[in-house]
Amino acid sequence: MPIFRLEKLDGDDMSKAELVIAQETDLELERYLEDWLENSPLALAQESILWIGRQTSAKDEDGTIYSDLIGIDSNGNLVIAELKKGRTPRDIIAQLLDYAAWADGLSESQIREIAENYFETRGVFQGKTFDDAFKVVFEIPETDELPPLNRGLRLFIVAEEIPSRVARVCRFLRASHDMDISCIDVSTFETESGEVLVSTETVVGDEGFASPKVQQQHVSPPTRWSGDKPFDQVILETVEALMQGDKEFFTLKEVRRLISEKYTDFTPSRVDYQVYSDCVNFPTRSDYPKGTDRYWRISRGKFRLCDPENGKVKSDGKVN
Repeated sequence: MPIFRLEKLDGDDMSKAELVIAQETDLELERYLEDWLENSPLALAQESILWIGRQTSAKDEDGTIYSDLIGIDSNGNLVIAELKKGRTPRDIIAQLLDYAAWADGLSESQIREIAENYFETRGVFQGKTFDDAFKVVFEIPETDELPPLNRGLRLFIVAEEIPSRVARVCRFLRASHDMDISCIDVSTFETESGEVLVSTETVVGDEGFASPKVQQQHVSPPTRWSGDKPFDQVILETVEALMQGDKEFFTLKEVRRLISEKYTDFTPSRVDYQVYSDCVNFPTRSDYPKGTDRYWRISRGKFRLCDPENGKVKSDGKVN
């Protein structure tokens, strides 16, 4: 899928601008991609992920295997990302499933140990416990408990070009075996000014999961998000429902819970991403696509609605 840049031909007259295709770079993508994803976890699935390991070793009867990146999402699910790195389609899938089988058996204490060993190699969380890092990344109030860990696995294959054979097998695993597995294409482009643009496209992963046939015979189909409302609007309506009465704040956990109860295929962990984008004073809002000014962060994990007209942000960071 090409990336276009906008070229103005007549000053600020946007009606006369043209879309010009940005040229793909000859940058050695696979050489740097693992570093980029480690430094920018948002790029993997457009949501917050806490990395807890890179090239973490796992032993089985055939020897030792290494995962490129392993992390955890806001719901406590383990996230495993494998990069193609020139391997054959058969090897990519086999190694990912090998590692997933190992990770599926990890206890909470083992996950904490893996994470804290990794943190010692990364400055941002060096010396921090797993619980402290989790609460910071996922905006969890100090007094709240963490969700149960390793309730599920989310698997990602990332490549400059996903082989058709890999995509076909992954669609089969999603549709027939309810495996949360996604394939992501990554491309790099360069503008005339030398700016490098990185594009990601989900090749496999937007499809819903198949319900077991036995359930389909006896249970009414669950409610699914039809997409008729924008993602941010669904979240806003949920927040407005939560804030009725004299409630002073809402938490991301509450929003995720209500949405997941209503829509079976609405990814709860993407709630965080959208709220951060729409939060006037979120500390790292610049890391997210700027949304609509809708929410105000009271403290870690606690938010309220923010009226953009009556709640202007003053120079001291406070709202009128």
